[in-house]
Amino acid sequence: MRWLSLLLLCCHVAAFANVEIRMGLHNFPPYAVMTDNGVCGGDAVDLTRKILETSDIKVVAVCASPARLYKMLGTGEIDLTINIKQTKALPANISFIEPPYTQLSLVLLSNVTPTGALNSEEQPTIAAIRGFDYSGQRQQLSVRGYQFVDLPDSIDAIEMFIKGRSNALLTYEAPFNFFMKQGDFPKATIYHRQQLDRINTYFAISDQSLHKTYIHHAMSAYAASEQLRYFTPPPVNLVTD
Repeated sequence: MRWLSLLLLCCHVAAFANVEIRMGLHNFPPYAVMTDNGVCGGDAVDLTRKILETSDIKVVAVCASPARLYKMLGTGEIDLTINIKQTKALPANISFIEPPYTQLSLVLLSNVTPTGALNSEEQPTIAAIRGFDYSGQRQQLSVRGYQFVDLPDSIDAIEMFIKGRSNALLTYEAPFNFFMKQGDFPKATIYHRQQLDRINTYFAISDQSLHKTYIHHAMSAYAASEQLRYFTPPPVNLVTD
């Protein structure tokens, strides 16, 4: 069956000429990194270009907030993105590609006093990404008494926490570790870390995309040829309890 898949892929490529495939991203390093001038790059962009680009097909990275990306994905304004399956805000008309892109480690980081207790407030605050329910953890933490402070992306949430403007941070560990490597920040050991979950994230294609068949075949063929379990191996976690 592999020869048939390759034949179909070649037919789809031949049908394209000077095509742009739009990949939607939010600031989520190291996979997606937005520079000061608004340009998107990062490991996920590089890999997607490696798989999809030809002499006639170009992958364009589009930076936006998660909430905006979900709307664009639903209408086909962007062709694909990367996301976990459990996000409630995702549109219904999308398809996920197997295998997963990578696996993310979801953690709760909190500021601690010298005795190890959470700084006491009537209602402790927690920084998070607007539009993310974190596989149900948002609701669970709200029940525990946390007040969410929602920010546009992962780096905004991390900065609020690092600057001491929130008691805690709900985050995927990869962007936090990336951020901490970029400058002279307090050592990670001053934060209490609670492992909440490990969640697979996937390439997600809009069913409204004119290029969905090509994208799916190209991604699947690449994964099969490389015998991948993940498009990108899960990172080694650096933050410890």
